[in-house]
Amino acid sequence: MTEMLQTTDSRQGDTVLRTLRRIRQIREFTDEPVDDAAIQAILEVARWTGSGANRQPWTFLIVRDPAERQRIAEFATHAGHVAKAPVAIAIVMNGVAPQWDDYDEGRVAERILIAATAIGLGGGIGLVNGHERAEVGALLDVRPPEYVRTMISLGHPTQAALRRHSGPGTGRRPLAELVRER
Repeated sequence: MTEMLQTTDSRQGDTVLRTLRRIRQIREFTDEPVDDAAIQAILEVARWTGSGANRQPWTFLIVRDPAERQRIAEFATHAGHVAKAPVAIAIVMNGVAPQWDDYDEGRVAERILIAATAIGLGGGIGLVNGHERAEVGALLDVRPPEYVRTMISLGHPTQAALRRHSGPGTGRRPLAELVRER
């Protein structure tokens, strides 16, 4: 940790840490479109996300069409917010090494949220479960062994979405409850 602090400006580090603590799921968006430069910046971060054995087992499918996003929301009950977003990103996993996919997919999804937050956008992770995957896959022309399990909605958050849902310092369990030492 000390070595990292020596190679990074401490103010920059504080900004990054504060940003990371403020990442949250955003599921309500304004009608303002997301510009292509913002999407490209987010995708560059996603591209550089680490993966097991550097497999990079994903591709990213940008879904702009409102009718397609609505159909995805109808198929995938835990990804309903994609219908309300100006754009969504489907993380298409290649399905070659399913024992590693969960880990790698989670890493890249979180990086997309971090990148969105860093540039002033909001993002929400949605899940495409079990039988829903075949329907969403057919809609998006994703063929096995590839599959879509994670959909990320992106857009400019509404004021309501930015409001705190809990009081300051109450949204997470205290660190003392989460950490054990031996």
